[in-house]
Amino acid sequence: MAFNFKQGASATRVYVLLVALLVLSLALITIYAREGSSGVLHTAQNALSLAASPLRSASGALSAAEDASAATASDVVADESSLSVLREQNAQLRQNLAELEEYRAEAQRLQELLDLKDDNKLDGTAARVLSRSSDAWNNVITIDKGTDAGIHEGLAVMASSGLIGQVISTTSLSSQVRLMQDPQFGVAAMVQSSRAEGIVKGALDGLLYLEDIDSDAQVALGDTVITSGLGGGFYRGILIGTVVKIDGQQGDANRRIVVEPNASASPLSEVFVVTGMSDTANTTNDTDTGTTARTTNTTNTAQDASSASRSATRN
Repeated sequence: MAFNFKQGASATRVYVLLVALLVLSLALITIYAREGSSGVLHTAQNALSLAASPLRSASGALSAAEDASAATASDVVADESSLSVLREQNAQLRQNLAELEEYRAEAQRLQELLDLKDDNKLDGTAARVLSRSSDAWNNVITIDKGTDAGIHEGLAVMASSGLIGQVISTTSLSSQVRLMQDPQFGVAAMVQSSRAEGIVKGALDGLLYLEDIDSDAQVALGDTVITSGLGGGFYRGILIGTVVKIDGQQGDANRRIVVEPNASASPLSEVFVVTGMSDTANTTNDTDTGTTARTTNTTNTAQDASSASRSATRN
């Protein structure tokens, strides 16, 4: 019974407290509504608000940091998903750039061949190199033009700066070209300054040698060697190379003359096959340092060019 009495008294105190608080709240609301902005309750409210503003700022910063963390986590997931795409796009751009650079370089090489054709009044066709033999005793390349393009055996083949070889076989769509450094290569040649004639031959060591030249012929280091046009096939005046070494003296029958080719056969991507030479004036400019020297009565066939050269030699 005592316990129930205490419990009832405690409940009564709670009810009285609640009623008192309610009455106090109503009184404060009434006073707050009736007093001006400078009243006691308004002043207390402003003071409490000012004291709590750092807490509100901290709470706002924490909320912003939480939102930023959530956004960062979302961005990380998005970046991981798009990173692979970006890598693929970057690889594609690199490939496109490499292809554009290759096209630019090819266009430049083809322009050089076009300049060779125009400057020296040559007729012919440009061709791409398809393959090259790796044997030192069989230095041959295959090009992508053949009889369908007017190419036949015996024609001279040039790079942008001079002779590189001769067509040795053809199909309708391709041809094989023996390079000058091949041991089986040989072309009738002459020293441009002294008009001394001989044969330029290739060798296993990759060098060119001017052979079968008169022992008394004047040959000096730095002399330019060009095709003589004798024997047919090669037109007269095509630049072969420069004398870079002479073993022996003038009058020595065993004199050995080394010629450095003016055109490099490696690397080699495009070539120009000479099928003819345009008609020129009757005056030959033998001191011309270009790729070919202008010749007299040069025609558009190898046989006519050879005949004209023989006639000039006899005269």
